[in-house]
Amino acid sequence: MKIQKSEKFNILTVDDEDSVLYTLNAVLKMDGYFIEGAKSGEEAYKLFKTNTYDLVITDLTMQGMSGLELLELILKDDPQALVIIITAYGSESIAVEAMKKGAYDYLPKPFSNDDLRLTVKRALEKKQLERENKALREKLGRGTGQKTMTGSSEKMLEIYDMIGKVAPNDVTVLITGESGTGKELVAKALHEGSSRKDMPFVKVNCAALPENLIESELFGYEKGAFTGAMARKEGKFKVADKGTIFLDEIAEMNMQTQTKLLRVLQEREFERVGGNTLIKVDTRVIAATNRNLPEAILAGEFREDLYYRLNIINIQLPPLRERAADIPALVETFVKRFSEKFEKKPMEFKKSTIEALMRHDWPGNVRELENLIEKVVVLDDEEICIKDLEHNRLHRNNVAETNRYNIEMEYKDAKSELLSDFDYEYFKNLMEKSDGNISEAARMAGMHRRNLYTKLKELGLSREDFSG
Repeated sequence: MKIQKSEKFNILTVDDEDSVLYTLNAVLKMDGYFIEGAKSGEEAYKLFKTNTYDLVITDLTMQGMSGLELLELILKDDPQALVIIITAYGSESIAVEAMKKGAYDYLPKPFSNDDLRLTVKRALEKKQLERENKALREKLGRGTGQKTMTGSSEKMLEIYDMIGKVAPNDVTVLITGESGTGKELVAKALHEGSSRKDMPFVKVNCAALPENLIESELFGYEKGAFTGAMARKEGKFKVADKGTIFLDEIAEMNMQTQTKLLRVLQEREFERVGGNTLIKVDTRVIAATNRNLPEAILAGEFREDLYYRLNIINIQLPPLRERAADIPALVETFVKRFSEKFEKKPMEFKKSTIEALMRHDWPGNVRELENLIEKVVVLDDEEICIKDLEHNRLHRNNVAETNRYNIEMEYKDAKSELLSDFDYEYFKNLMEKSDGNISEAARMAGMHRRNLYTKLKELGLSREDFSG
């Protein structure tokens, strides 16, 4: 995303070398940022306590308070603060330690003005997404009181950004992603962020309805339309008039109903089953599926013209294994929710347990994690986490040994499972070969060190596990 030109950001720069501090301030002021400089960690911390900054850029090695000590104090006061560390040549291990402690990124000396600008730009784009995400979630929280999405990984920030852009526009949306990734929560967020938020939100699970009943459920029926139709009944589309209808598992809808749905999308009208009166509706349609619709089209199971009508905007939700950095926040959210539900004292998980949860591949995604935490809270036994994960791992290993390419799974899911295994093995071997050297590993992988560090964190791999 691009930083809005009209939006000003406050940056605190910290360095005990006048020449470095002058260069930092001059370059960033030219780019339109508000800059305040400090010549020591102590001075910087006083400024941070009394002012609001969007970003802090600090040298690592200074007289008195070090950059690492300043980082720890800042993050203790504000865990969401963004801090960039400036390091001397050869200080990479300390810089990586700073990132593990919560620094956003680091700049090795000597750095160019372009390096500085690019690193600052990335950090402030993240800050802007977090602002928009916070505003959106506060708005949704006021509106629904329902479960809300959790996570601040880059993938989730992109989802929040997309929701914020799409929700106010009255456009059809197709939400795709594996089972358990939170498609219904996204649909509700789109509804709550729209002008229809005070009107009905109606969910229809197409997979749960028998093929011979889905049409009458969606569009209603007239008295005598079929055996048992003793009186007229309004369908879900009419109930959702002026609001939003959420068609979950849309790929399971039969071809006849697909044809009628296409007409609703094109003409905004339909007839009840057994009737011939045209009924006009003003309903926003949001659909979701965990299947590959283009493949369903090729198989003759889904209408191509309907697909293009639904897929005006596509929101693809990432599986939990691709945003493992969100797991600690998700665990905290679920523990709080279920502790309140079952009137129990909230438990605190050990670091080793959280790390084990982050290494798990979660084929059932957020729903699987939620169910596990509910079980742990009810039985008040953290060890259940480890036992369940180990059981699931052994089960999957046995299945994998029996059938490496599981033809019992859909192609997309089987491929995704194999790719997840590949990622873990590739980056584990990469770190072994580079002896835990982040810069060398990033060079070998053709990645920016920041992206490599994020990937390792997602996979639950630590640099210290590989350093000689």
